[in-house]
Amino acid sequence: MAKKNDNSITRQGVAARGAVASRGATPAVADPGTVRVLARGLTILRAFTPRNDWLSNHEIAAAANLPRPTVSRLAANLADLGYLETSRSRGRYRLGTAVLALGYAALAHIDILGVARPHLERFAEEEDALVVLATRDGLAMVCNEVCYSRAMLTLRVSVGSRLSLARSAVGGALYGVLPEGEREELLAQIRTRHQSDWQEIEHVLADARKQMQEKGFFSSIGTLEQGVNGIGVVLELRGAPRKYVMGIAGPAFRFKPRLLEQELGPKLLAVKSQIEREMAALEAPG
Repeated sequence: MAKKNDNSITRQGVAARGAVASRGATPAVADPGTVRVLARGLTILRAFTPRNDWLSNHEIAAAANLPRPTVSRLAANLADLGYLETSRSRGRYRLGTAVLALGYAALAHIDILGVARPHLERFAEEEDALVVLATRDGLAMVCNEVCYSRAMLTLRVSVGSRLSLARSAVGGALYGVLPEGEREELLAQIRTRHQSDWQEIEHVLADARKQMQEKGFFSSIGTLEQGVNGIGVVLELRGAPRKYVMGIAGPAFRFKPRLLEQELGPKLLAVKSQIEREMAALEAPG
């Protein structure tokens, strides 16, 4: 039997809506082909960085690990829907305003950002550090909030930046608190992605788990980028749909291991507890 080709996002969406309408209010069972096309469309959108540079089909295909004909077809559909902008002179794409609207709508409803932001800003100023609040997306940690001190030498991190889960303090902290089943599944994905330096990463993640169990924070030495040290802690928020991780980073010549362990780690845990208390108060009835 011939392999079924990917249909366009537009045609699949119309067909799905028509199927629901024909049966009244009963939701239709998702068609596997529709789900696959949607997943590939979202993977294409994730190929773009916060800088939102123009990318060719070849560059998108490489970043998304998808066949180039598939990217060409779906990128055109996404452009028609407003999720990508097209430069015909360049033959390239970048994220469209429809994606930005979705992002801002989502962030506007996340109470944790409003509660955490003043604490992140204060910590950044007091400790002359970069402070982030991040959540997991696949094998990356996406920065939902980023605060710098006024005197901080800016690291290449901003809201929307994607940090390597396997090589960042926030990623290691998250890995260290995952239940065994989730942790093993994630470990297998990381092993597949980082085959060339797997032994080093496996050692770092094992250490992250040990530190999170013993201290409640993970001290990361030189993993965000060369010459940068940091710490990650995981917020425990009842009812949250995902885990939020708070992290700090700074130059290694200032953020030495002893300072991380004896001063900054305990201070970050205190900030974590304060944020958790404020979030619990917001959720309390009356």
